[in-house]
Formats: sequence, structure tokens, C-alpha cells
Amino acid sequence: MDSRRVLLVAGVLAQVGCYNYLPLRRSGLVPSSHLSITLTESGSDELAPYLGPNVLVVRGRYVGPNERGLAVSVESVESRRGGIARWAGETIVVPAEFVRALEQRQGSWSKTLLLASASVVGFVVAYEALGPGSSGDVAGRSGPGPSRH
Repeated sequence: MDSRRVLLVAGVLAQVGCYNYLPLRRSGLVPSSHLSITLTESGSDELAPYLGPNVLVVRGRYVGPNERGLAVSVESVESRRGGIARWAGETIVVPAEFVRALEQRQGSWSKTLLLASASVVGFVVAYEALGPGSSGDVAGRSGPGPSRH
């Protein structure tokens, strides 16, 4: 029972990921960094033909500045209802006036440490529950052994 709990916790932690999105100024943008762009309501409406209806958040890699706004290689979009649609890296331009919030994904040492700790605990629990396993030898084997043909 305890090993199931540990595996469940480890699975949940793996889904969360080992990163956080932190607020970012546009002057701090670096190409190929992971971004989360929260759209304004008018931005969601104007970009609906490209992103789909009711999109609230666009996540992806920053490609670079564009005369019209921020060029982003989209990895996923999140709707106002919380649904997430995966993308294959298509590039779109988000005009600056449509950006309500801009965040950059950064590694989280605390989440990484927590995930690593849960993994170690899971391995220890599994080892204790299942034992050391088979070494490949069969102890105490008797008999003539393999026959020669």
C-alpha cells in the first residue's frame, strides 16, 4: 500500500515538471527562452483565427522581435476554461498591445530536489517490497546438468 502512494506522488510530481514561470520584462527577452504569454481579452478575440477561440495563455519558445510584436514558436495554448491544446511549434506573432502578462520558464531547484527525493524513496520502497531480485544463478541446483547432443 505504501509503495502505491509513493508511486502516485512521484507520478504527480513528474507531471508538474521541475520549473516555474516567473514574471519577465520585455527588455529581458532572449531568443529560444520558454515563455508564457497571458493575452488580454481583446488579444484573445483578435488572435482567435490563428490560435482558436477563447485562448488565454500561449506557451512556447521566443523566436525574436518582430515589427508587429513578439514572434513565438507555439508549444501549447490554454483556453479560458483550462483546456490545453498542444502545438507542433508553428510560429505566430503576438502584438505587444495584446500581452497582459509575460513570464519566463526557469528551472526550480526545490521541485527538482523534491522529485529526486520521491524517486529515491520509491526505489527503496520497491526494493524492500520485492527484495534484491534474481542474480541469474539458481542456488542449490542438483542433477546431471545440461545434456550434450
